[in-house]
Amino acid sequence: MFQGLDEVPAKSQLRRRLRQQRRDLSPEALQCAAIALSNHLVRLNHFQRARHIGLYWPMQGEISPLPLMQHPIAVNKHFYLPVLAGQFARGLRFAPFNPHAAMRNNRFRIPEPQVSPSHQRSVHELDLLILPLVAFDAEGYRLGMGGGFYDRSLAHLPHRRSWRRPRLIGVGHAFQEVPRVPREPWDIPLGIVCTEMGCYRIRS
Repeated sequence: MFQGLDEVPAKSQLRRRLRQQRRDLSPEALQCAAIALSNHLVRLNHFQRARHIGLYWPMQGEISPLPLMQHPIAVNKHFYLPVLAGQFARGLRFAPFNPHAAMRNNRFRIPEPQVSPSHQRSVHELDLLILPLVAFDAEGYRLGMGGGFYDRSLAHLPHRRSWRRPRLIGVGHAFQEVPRVPREPWDIPLGIVCTEMGCYRIRS
């Protein structure tokens, strides 16, 4: 799976290349990748044990985690999508989501469940969070879209001495693996990365 180390391209260049590669995927390829990803994720103990699970709404060729909701093992699980809590929000909260939920677009034109703030959860109230990514590497580092919303929302995790909730799983297409993701001191490496090809535990 993992490639050798080469020169690290700039973040903007890397994002531009991989986002275009995602957008070039056909609807059929996206559907096949989403189903394959779901089949891998449901085998993980982290998924099987979790009751409250954060997903994301796929945009511009991102691999979709939404088929997870239709799997028989998910019957008694609760799913959530990230929402921006207010016009100038810099972090994420998570709203209950099901296929019949009323939706509205946030300021980035990403659909969010239309629920009152009293029904939203903070990230540390989730058991498992499935994160989108633009790129990832063998050490579990993830390159996101650049807004920093997940980074700010998860900033508490490195400071916890006990079990860090939620568990994090990064997901993407297999071609989004790169030799080395450009990283910052505040970046949190993932423990597991899953693609349509399988799930891989990161060796710390």
